[in-house]
Amino acid sequence: MRLRQELRIGIAGTLAAALLAAPNARALVSLNDGRDRIYVSGTVGVAHDSNVFASADSDGDFVYSTTLSAEYTRRAGWIGVNANIGVSSSKFASIGGQDFADPTIGLEFNKQTGRTTGTLTLSAARQSRADPALNTRLSSWNYNAGLGFRYPIVGTYTLAGNLGTSTVKYADTTIYSDLTTYYAGVDLFHILSSERDLVGGYRWRYGETSRSTSFTDHSFTAGVSGRIVRGVNGSLRAGYQVRYPRGGPTNGEHFGSWTASGSMSYAISKKMNFAAVIAKDFSTTANESFVDNLTASLDAQYAFTSRWSASAGVAWGDSRFLGEGGRILVDAGPPPVLGPNRRDTNFSWNVNLNYSLNEHLKLSAAYTWFQNWSTLAFADFVRSGYSLSASTRW
Repeated sequence: MRLRQELRIGIAGTLAAALLAAPNARALVSLNDGRDRIYVSGTVGVAHDSNVFASADSDGDFVYSTTLSAEYTRRAGWIGVNANIGVSSSKFASIGGQDFADPTIGLEFNKQTGRTTGTLTLSAARQSRADPALNTRLSSWNYNAGLGFRYPIVGTYTLAGNLGTSTVKYADTTIYSDLTTYYAGVDLFHILSSERDLVGGYRWRYGETSRSTSFTDHSFTAGVSGRIVRGVNGSLRAGYQVRYPRGGPTNGEHFGSWTASGSMSYAISKKMNFAAVIAKDFSTTANESFVDNLTASLDAQYAFTSRWSASAGVAWGDSRFLGEGGRILVDAGPPPVLGPNRRDTNFSWNVNLNYSLNEHLKLSAAYTWFQNWSTLAFADFVRSGYSLSASTRW
């Protein structure tokens, strides 16, 4: 009865706050004949999460959330500017110690005219989430800086590249290891037609943790961009990558695997379209474990009217734990299920219903279901949730 009462209160509060905010929210600010614009957005929501910590013995709870953000855009001269700042907060109804308020800030400079084009991005954000690889909730600060460019060399050939760095700093540094990653990549595009390009590239990546372990990745890929096949647009590339760890239990070893990335879309009609995404890459967990992740998803969207729309999706993933880059923190009991002895497979599906009253008020209802099968008993779990939210943008 208590949960039902909290749900009713949360729903009523969500809708009331949105309806009150819509007519009174700060209007869009436009300066310098529309070259400078400021937008303000807000979202309130209530959700039920059946597995707050993404583990075999985790409890569920109601979560009440709010998000407030502001965006600034400038379109004048050669350089465009996009900036944003915001904060997202959540309050758990009964599980203590998990409430959070996560700020975000981002800045982007882009040049879209002239022979050389590119983008410089800077961002910082605090993130609180359930981590299915460690089966607990983590809080971290994430910092990113990146530069991307594109330059037509001659004729049908174009050179593109990127370089940057990302840092993850965890709130609990006594248990988890901070990770800083540096990367650089170069791609060569060859125009086959007005609809399709061939692309081949190389990516270098170096990562080091706060506990004096590190790794180096080399990745070679090739693929196609633009029109994949008739009616299907996007990009698809695949290749081979290798990782060389240093300083931990796997020092001196190396891990090799195929790699891939792709995003494709297909429009059946003006009302319905499909989108598919595939990715395979190495990752590093907060306890310095190396994981070879493969994920694939398929989503469908349908617009009933100009106001009503719905979407549904399915996703599948496979995580193969390669070995410990640093300390062994998880002990599943004799024998330990770690490194190459652990493998996770997951499947999920979701449905969403959206209603847009006008440009300033949107309502959404969603349901998600996720199951993870693991050779580690503690990581074998089911997680489901439903949510209601209302948002406004001015």
